Amino acid sequence: MKVKKSASSTKPPASKAGATKPRRSRGRPRAKQGAVGREAIVASARKLLDKLPPHKATISSIARAAGVDPALVRYYFSSREELLLAVIEDTLANWIFTHPPASAGPAAKLAGIVRDMLDFALNVRSMQRLMIDECASAKSAEVRRRVREMNAGTLSRYALLLHSESHPGKKNEVSATDPLFMHIAIIGMCEFFAAAQPMIRPLVPDSIDNDELTARYKDFIERLVLDGLRSRVEPWSGKAPTAS
Repeated sequence: MKVKKSASSTKPPASKAGATKPRRSRGRPRAKQGAVGREAIVASARKLLDKLPPHKATISSIARAAGVDPALVRYYFSSREELLLAVIEDTLANWIFTHPPASAGPAAKLAGIVRDMLDFALNVRSMQRLMIDECASAKSAEVRRRVREMNAGTLSRYALLLHSESHPGKKNEVSATDPLFMHIAIIGMCEFFAAAQPMIRPLVPDSIDNDELTARYKDFIERLVLDGLRSRVEPWSGKAPTAS
């Protein structure tokens, strides 16, 4: 006579209600697909910021774009602010590497900075919002410090190009040009041009395409800056200016 097996002998025991999940071991979390490191996460964040405004780039969305667990992002970056600052630093490093400064005199270098700043504003549209909204006012004191150092480096570069000393015999000497105001003015001229294209384009004749418009604007702001500062970035001739 055959004995029927009970249901409990053929089925695995049901999991207990409220059973806890196994705890993740310490250390670097595994990526979902292949080995993904810090640089790949930064690169994914950069691509995401090309599509989304900075405030919508969360740790979760960046992790999805990189194909990793959010825990891996947090393993490499102590906070979202730290990750966004890494994106800024990586973007600037790549731009400087691919756009080295010209080996020329101060006036030509200043002209190159103006033109390069406009190209940067047109091609890296999220940078200023990322810098201002997310990092310059970050909760992290370390992130704020690194942003200040980054901007201080730019001011130092302007200061090296500007002649602040007075020339003997030069009448009506104007006070030294402030590198901070120079930095603000150039950023403003470039960023507004990049951001306000929907307002600017209707004012431009149809015969002028975007490339020509950009080239003309570069020439304009270069003359605007240099004609006002040429005496400070070129050697003084030793002659006092004549009255016009």
